[in-house]
Amino acid sequence: MVRSKKSNSTPTSARKISVFDDPPRKNVILLSCMDQRLLDETVRFMNALNLHNRYDQVALAGGAMGTLQLPKPELPEDERWQGVFQTHLDKAINVLHRPIQDVFLLDHLDCGAYKYLHPDLDVRTKYQAASLCDMIPLHQRELSCLAAELRQFIDYQRQLAQNEFNAAYNACAAHKNDKTKKEEENNCWSYVSEQGKKKVEAWASIRVSYFVMDLLGNVTQLDVPKGENDSFQPKP
Repeated sequence: MVRSKKSNSTPTSARKISVFDDPPRKNVILLSCMDQRLLDETVRFMNALNLHNRYDQVALAGGAMGTLQLPKPELPEDERWQGVFQTHLDKAINVLHRPIQDVFLLDHLDCGAYKYLHPDLDVRTKYQAASLCDMIPLHQRELSCLAAELRQFIDYQRQLAQNEFNAAYNACAAHKNDKTKKEEENNCWSYVSEQGKKKVEAWASIRVSYFVMDLLGNVTQLDVPKGENDSFQPKP
């Protein structure tokens, strides 16, 4: 079961600088929509950030909306598609040891899932009648909500890793007064310390960013202040 309790740690901070000014230096996990029209444009966007062969991609209908709302928004997180995405992130870091330091949430305009799958009839009606420009706030609402929940999940994973590290330290330290177990303790702690610190550090600096792409492949980052360098336009 995927858990995303809030931890007592300070929540992961949002980006203050766009990815175009501060591109990822490690791996990325990308959440996108399953729409086939923008497959090439998505690859071009990621490659423009020098992420060729440095990202894992999860494609779900509706992107952020589908992850939050489907199959039913009233279900627990682990029974929604959100649980699927969080499981991918969990296993990528804790099992496959991917050096992921950024999560990208990429929606696109004129999304069929928003038109026909969104559980809120009012949102479906507004989206179907909206101009492309007016669709952006509807995407931003879903993207910002999912980003906030993912930051909580990351904070929880970081605290969980820290708790595991502390428990292992205490278990090894329990042998400190037993001379016959001193060497065993040293060997144990050397391994636990190295592995435990890696796991804590893996969750310590993950950033969540979100974007919307139009039908020409132009991408705008929505989680940073509006500025001159918050967008990507593919070369002709």
